[in-house]
Amino acid sequence: MWHRRVLRTANFRLALSYAAVFGLSVFLLGVIVFFGVRSSLEQQLRGQVEAEVVQLLGDYRDDGLEELRHDIHERIEANPARRLYYYLQNPEGRVVFDPLPAIPTPDGWHTVRVPAQGTPDATASVLLHSLTLEGGYKLAVAADLAPMRDATRAIRQAFGWAFLFTLVAGAVGGLWIGQRFLSQVDAITRAADRIGGGDVTGRLPTRGTGDDLDQLTAVINRMLDRIQRLLENVQQVSTSIAHDLRTPLGHLRQTLESLREEAPRDALRNEALRQVDAILETFTALLRIAEVESGSRKAGFEAVCLSEVLESLADAYAPVAEDNGQCLTHRLAPGLHVRGDRNLLTQLFANLVENALRHSGGGSAIHLGLEQGADGRFTATVSDTGPGIPNTEHARVFEPFYRLDASRSSPGSGLGMSLVAAIAHLHELSVTLADNAPGLVVRLQGHCQGPSPEGDAVRES
Repeated sequence: MWHRRVLRTANFRLALSYAAVFGLSVFLLGVIVFFGVRSSLEQQLRGQVEAEVVQLLGDYRDDGLEELRHDIHERIEANPARRLYYYLQNPEGRVVFDPLPAIPTPDGWHTVRVPAQGTPDATASVLLHSLTLEGGYKLAVAADLAPMRDATRAIRQAFGWAFLFTLVAGAVGGLWIGQRFLSQVDAITRAADRIGGGDVTGRLPTRGTGDDLDQLTAVINRMLDRIQRLLENVQQVSTSIAHDLRTPLGHLRQTLESLREEAPRDALRNEALRQVDAILETFTALLRIAEVESGSRKAGFEAVCLSEVLESLADAYAPVAEDNGQCLTHRLAPGLHVRGDRNLLTQLFANLVENALRHSGGGSAIHLGLEQGADGRFTATVSDTGPGIPNTEHARVFEPFYRLDASRSSPGSGLGMSLVAAIAHLHELSVTLADNAPGLVVRLQGHCQGPSPEGDAVRES
């Protein structure tokens, strides 16, 4: 039954816990209010009785016994609703004025039951103050406790109903919250079963409420997006490997067949080694990409001066560009540090520079740029003035083994830009391609670890 499942949900138990806490709070508050109001009302009654006693004592001292009796009669007749009781006894024990029954002999405060005023055969609980007057007379004044009793009874009832309402509302609310929670859990469970059955495009449903379960679902969906991309990459890489390695393996087989014939063996042997090296280079690049995408290198991240990395690459590739009839320049912000792996960052920018040298053609200009923004971010660029890449192909450049038709005859495995994307993702860098008019510009952006030192000049050549 669904209600049994609801009773076992964490939300229902949490709602009941809150209801119990609030119920206990209401109970404790009721106890505090009950005794506080009771004490306050009792103090008011005591003050009323004491004020009455003080006035009667003054009348007795000033005008004697008869005036005292007269004052008591007047007080009762003038305001019978005050619910005050009076008692007066002479020194011989004879009652002079007796709306009250026999009172306790000791002087002081007492709580006693007396016949109720205006209600035959009924009694009332009163708070009584008795004292002995000069001349041996005993005077007692009492106040009816009914108003205090009615007020405290009303408080008990109000807090009793509030306590009951809190428990019932907590239970009903817990069932409702638990049922809503359970319905979303069931939807997530069904979606997870479909995904586990092989539907990698499926995602867990969200309600758009932004609660804890929605946040957890969003995190899992992002994880599923990442898994889907990895699976698609694996499928694509497997297909690309099968397709791209057939050609070099076929060439290698033809070369080995030629060794069986009368042909220049040294040249054939060198060609076979070159083809084997190309195949090994492909597998090395694949292993390198897999290592980077695993994230294992992130544990060894440290502060790296990106300015020095790019300057070293510019110095190393400048002679190569000159030999190719090209021009390599750079303009770098000094002392710009990032957190990362120095070797991987070097390989990332080396791949970009080599691609620019290889595909931009003779007479082209290649430029390395590094700037730091005011928002703590940096922008690194590698641009050239070559033929560039069509805008429609920009998104596919980072796919494994993808090569433009114009560059299929050039050496390389088609994995250089895939490795660039993997290293950039590991370092949380964004990579975008844009038209350099003419040529191509690759732009990388990320966070600096610290500001550049003041006073250092921009390095350029």
